[in-house]
Amino acid sequence: MSRHVLITADDFGWTASQNAAVAQGAACGTLARASVLANGRAFDEAMEIARRHPGLGVGVHLTLCEGRPLLDGLRGSPLCLSDGGFADGLAPLTKLYLRRRLDRGIVEAIAAEWRAQIRKVQRAGVVLSHLDGHKHVHVLPPLFPLALSLAREFGIPYVRTPVERPGPRVLKRWSPWLALSGMGVLARLRLRNSGLSTADHFVGFGESGSMTRERLLSAIRNARPGLTEIMMHPAQETGGVQSLRDRYPWASTYRFQDELNALVDPSVQAALATVNGSRRGSAEPTL
Repeated sequence: MSRHVLITADDFGWTASQNAAVAQGAACGTLARASVLANGRAFDEAMEIARRHPGLGVGVHLTLCEGRPLLDGLRGSPLCLSDGGFADGLAPLTKLYLRRRLDRGIVEAIAAEWRAQIRKVQRAGVVLSHLDGHKHVHVLPPLFPLALSLAREFGIPYVRTPVERPGPRVLKRWSPWLALSGMGVLARLRLRNSGLSTADHFVGFGESGSMTRERLLSAIRNARPGLTEIMMHPAQETGGVQSLRDRYPWASTYRFQDELNALVDPSVQAALATVNGSRRGSAEPTL
């Protein structure tokens, strides 16, 4: 079996800093896809960038945390703050799930919110290449069947399943990796007979926020037979990134500019060309 590598930039549309990085990666041909936050503060600019780069695959980064929901259905629920915005992480959702309190009413409100997020991107004139989740929320067991149903409803052919094989950096985060991998394996089993596609291999959880040039090159050169999706979080070190660092503690640990530098490095372009041939960073997953 041949090898093919797709690089995906998450958080497209969150701020102008992420948008600038996506534009650079698309222009140099290394970035295959970008996952857009429909509730991002720089969403309109992101759609303009997508239209300028028709070869860039654009997907929806389904979200239930950080920012504001598009609809009112979840406001007043444990998933939102008193001001109506989403909670700053997935802890409230995880607690509901573990306590078996993720009831039908909340799931229906999530379905309506996610449907609105997808429709917002489609109304911008973008043909969607994929679905995934902010902080991988879409693979939570009660929500993954919903993600599959929405993908079929809107004709979206690919859904991310974040199953990363263990390694030194992955095992430094062994507890969340174990939970995510378990959910990812279950998601792949559910996806198998859905008519939808996913990558054979996933890279990026262990390197989340720290995908340097050396690590990215290693991931590309060591890609296994089949389709490998590499997740990145590139951004320019500008005001948008600083605003995230001011609000979210996790953002202070992310090396946004280093990830962007890796994405546009000529050696990365050459490595992708070696693995993918003429397809380079193509969003097309067919081998």
